Amino acid sequence: MSKAGEIRSGRGVLRQGIRFGGTMLLLVWLFVKVPWERVWPVWQQLSPEAWLEAVLLTVLAIVVSAYKWQLILTEPGIETPELGFLLRTYFIGLFFNNFLPSGMGGDIVRITLTSRKTGTAVATASVITERLWAALGLIVLCFIGFFSFQQAMGRVAAVIPVLAAVVLSLTVLLLFPGWGRFLLLYLTRYPKVAGGLTGFLNVLGRYRSRPGMLSKVFVWSVVFQGIIVVMNYMLFQGMGVTISWSLCLSLIPLISALAMVPISINGLGLREWSYVVLFTPWGVEAPVALAVSLTFFLVVMFVSLLGGFFYLRDH
Repeated sequence: MSKAGEIRSGRGVLRQGIRFGGTMLLLVWLFVKVPWERVWPVWQQLSPEAWLEAVLLTVLAIVVSAYKWQLILTEPGIETPELGFLLRTYFIGLFFNNFLPSGMGGDIVRITLTSRKTGTAVATASVITERLWAALGLIVLCFIGFFSFQQAMGRVAAVIPVLAAVVLSLTVLLLFPGWGRFLLLYLTRYPKVAGGLTGFLNVLGRYRSRPGMLSKVFVWSVVFQGIIVVMNYMLFQGMGVTISWSLCLSLIPLISALAMVPISINGLGLREWSYVVLFTPWGVEAPVALAVSLTFFLVVMFVSLLGGFFYLRDH
C-alpha cells in the first residue's frame, strides 16, 4: 500500500473510532440517566395496530424517497429506471446501512446497483442530489423548531445553524458545479478519474437547468419529513402520551438533523440522546422518549429487512 493509501486508511479508522466512541459514550449516558426498568412497561402500551401503522408509514416514506429519486433521473431522451427497480434498490441500500460503517454505505450500494442501468455519473449525481435535497427539506423544517424552542434547547440549538450552513454550502456547490473545472486541471495525469468527474459535472449541469424538477423534489422532501413526524406523533399517542402536533413538528426534524452529526454509528445513541434531551423539558418522561426513539429505530430496521430479501432474490 502506498503512503497516501496508508494515510487514507488511517483516517478512516480514526473516523470510525470516533463514531464508535461517541456511540458508546452516549449509550452509557442513557443507561445512567434513564430508568430503563420503566421503558418496558411503556412499550407494552403500544398495540399491534400501532406497530403496524409505524411500519406502513415507514414504507410510505421510502416510496416517497424512491419517487423523488425517479423525478431526478427522468430526463428527455434518457431511459428512466422503473419506480419498482428504484424502490427495491432503496430498500437494499437501507438494509446495508445496518452493516456498513458509515451512514453513506447504503448510498454507495444504491449507486453501484443503479449505475448498471444509468452509468456511474448519472447514478452518483442522482443519489447525491436526492440526499442533499432531502437534507435541505429537513433543514427548512428544523428552523421551525429552532425559532420556536431555541431557549429550551440550550446549547443543542447551536448545532442547527451549523448544519444549515453546511447543507446550504453543499447545495450551492451542487447547483454551480464550475468548481470541478479547477479540479480537472490537476487530474490530467489520471484520465479515468478526470473522465468520471467530467461526466458527473455534466449531469449536475443538466439538473441545474431543470428548476421545476428540483422544486418538486424539494416539496416531496418536505412531505417525507412530514411522514416521519406523523409516525413519531402516533408512537407517542400509542404509548399514552398526550403531546401537541406542533411540538412533534418542531422537534422531530431537529432530532433527524442532529442524527446527521458524524459522531456516532448511523446516529445510534445520538438519536436516543436527542429524544430524551429535547422532549423531557416539555413534560415527556425520559423512559417514554427513549421508548419512542428505540421503537422508531426498530421499525426502520425491520422494514429494511425487505431490502435483504430483494438483494438475495435479485443478486
